[in-house]
Amino acid sequence: MILYLVRHGEAVEASADVCDEWRYLTDQGSTSVEKLAKLISEYGRKPRLIISSPLVRAVQTAQLAAAHACRRKHMVVSGLLLPSSDIAELITHLKVCAPSKRVMVVGHEPHLGSLAAALLKRTNPLPLKKASCMALEISSKDNKPATFLWYALPGKKVVTSLKKAFPAP
Repeated sequence: MILYLVRHGEAVEASADVCDEWRYLTDQGSTSVEKLAKLISEYGRKPRLIISSPLVRAVQTAQLAAAHACRRKHMVVSGLLLPSSDIAELITHLKVCAPSKRVMVVGHEPHLGSLAAALLKRTNPLPLKKASCMALEISSKDNKPATFLWYALPGKKVVTSLKKAFPAP
């Protein structure tokens, strides 16, 4: 299965009027996500299923991605992508989604970076920037680490080397 890990685009800051759960994409955030979605659709095979965090900024990101980069435009909202959810439980759920062959998850940091690290069998999280996408190939064998395919940011060249995408500090 190909798994696309997408971090939501830039969102308004939380305030007295807007709590964290209701933060929505800024105009720049929407534009960046649209550019990223078009890049994903041009670069690789389109996802068949999108699973999004229920937070507004992630749902908006997932909707934009579905409009531009999802083959069947099938989207599901899941609490498994909330920032505080259990990574092992999410990985178990993703294995159930394997028949979709290409799945996009839309979420938050540091949760997505920890998910990437767990799938790649790395100790340190790989922090995704806002409106970015990491593509991994997940083996059907349980103990085999995922394979890094590429990392993309809108307006930048797609990086196919894990070391170049996430240089050691």
